[in-house]
Amino acid sequence: QLTFLLMKKSISRRKFLKLSAMAGIATTLPLSGCKKTPVAPDDNYSEAIVIGSGFGAAVSALRLTQAGIKTLMLEMGKQYDVDATKNPFSKTLIPDGRSTWLKRKTILPVTTIQFDIPKHVGVLDRVDYSTSYMRIYRGNCLGGGSVVYGAMLPFAQPTLWNEYFPYVDYNDMLNKWYPTVKSVLDYAEVPQDILNSKYYKYARVGLNHCQNAGMEKIMLNAGVNFTIIRNEINGTVQKCSIDNQLLYGANNGFKNSLDRNYIPQAKATGNLSIETLHKVDSIKQLDNKLYELTVHQLNEHGEITAIKKYTCKNLFVNAGVVGTMQILLKSKHLGGLSNLNDEVGKHWGNNGNIMAMRAALREDVGAEQGSVPVTAYGDLNNPVTPLLAEQAPFPIGMELRQLLTLAITKNPNRGYFKYNPVTDNADLYFDRSQMEISRLAMKSFIDRLNSANGGMLEQFWYFEGKGFGDDFTYHPLGGAVYGLASDYYGRLKGYENLYCLDGSAIPGFSCCANPALTIAALAERAMEKIIEEDFK
Repeated sequence: QLTFLLMKKSISRRKFLKLSAMAGIATTLPLSGCKKTPVAPDDNYSEAIVIGSGFGAAVSALRLTQAGIKTLMLEMGKQYDVDATKNPFSKTLIPDGRSTWLKRKTILPVTTIQFDIPKHVGVLDRVDYSTSYMRIYRGNCLGGGSVVYGAMLPFAQPTLWNEYFPYVDYNDMLNKWYPTVKSVLDYAEVPQDILNSKYYKYARVGLNHCQNAGMEKIMLNAGVNFTIIRNEINGTVQKCSIDNQLLYGANNGFKNSLDRNYIPQAKATGNLSIETLHKVDSIKQLDNKLYELTVHQLNEHGEITAIKKYTCKNLFVNAGVVGTMQILLKSKHLGGLSNLNDEVGKHWGNNGNIMAMRAALREDVGAEQGSVPVTAYGDLNNPVTPLLAEQAPFPIGMELRQLLTLAITKNPNRGYFKYNPVTDNADLYFDRSQMEISRLAMKSFIDRLNSANGGMLEQFWYFEGKGFGDDFTYHPLGGAVYGLASDYYGRLKGYENLYCLDGSAIPGFSCCANPALTIAALAERAMEKIIEEDFK
């Protein structure tokens, strides 16, 4: 029949492959004697499935659906619709179950005070490992990390680019791929009037300290709507960014999270379906080359209410580093994806993340602080290793004369994931000694700032008295790296039509910058090639 169709009418390669896939499904169904049994359509078949809804996933979904490809997005977390009249997100200092993923206590990294909360499928998760010094933060909801991140979208530092991404011309990033992301997820530097407000006094003080210490002043791209923030300051809209809201979502919509741009644009094509509270457990390639996914449907308490099967021809495993490693390594262990190469699980890094608090400063820094970081210190000539430190807020409503910084350091040390069938976990292996270069670089940075401006490294109240927050990361990267586990466009080696374009594809470090923009830009680059070559 397919041959006849090709003779009678010209059809695209993509349509032909879909017909072939559906024919493959039909041949696996049982027959009853010689009676011709009608073949019911497979309601759980999609031409493409995207696992996850973060930066790599949202880019994949938009470009697939714009190309006319029927796509299903599977997201483990819940959908929280932005609606200022309903306040779907938890507040930071009055948290509830919406704040935290299936825990009975909050998990914010800096404060020594945590809050008891009911167990619920909240937006922010921290994954702890008995095998690792490192703990990983992630977003579990529609929009993934974009809902819980600090909305910082700086460009990767050009002087470091070729060492980590030699297959991409940096000028192409500046002239094409970063602007492509901006055209959907808008970002900008802070307007001067907002920077001059009392809510950003801490940022202005930080810039002066940076200049006094001979470091480079950097204005960060922020993925937020500054008009909304300006209206907050003017008192014409509900306060959010100037009222401690950031890491649990933004009730008034000031944050340009993916659930408000990439994902709704994909939905608007009519080609995207979304299933939330659907956690992918494992993948198996069938004899007909389709991929079969075993999926656990969850309720809002995290309990499994159903186990489902989905099939597709084209599969994008973009579940974020923790989720992607769990799925791929478990599937390889079970034999469903046994041809994945040995690079899967390797080359993990935390983007050199480390935090520190400077205390006993000589001047006020502001009791009320806007929650969106907008400035940074460039210390690429740090005597230990290149470093960029972002001026983070510490918005607790009182003057402490303290400044909190999050640094991204060039740390060459890498960890790896390994699946443990006893615990059913992809365990991370990364020890404390591997953070020593980051600690030394941060100490040098803080010492020079304090020498030029006064102050001291706070070593009592925060980070368990260690002085540095070096045992957690918001920037997990690696495990399915471009050019190693996959080709340079995210096609996983050993399989056709199997892709990974999330943070797992980045080699542990995104060149002294937050990784979100680079993840999205490289995914845009990959999807252009994939649509052109794999969906003809």
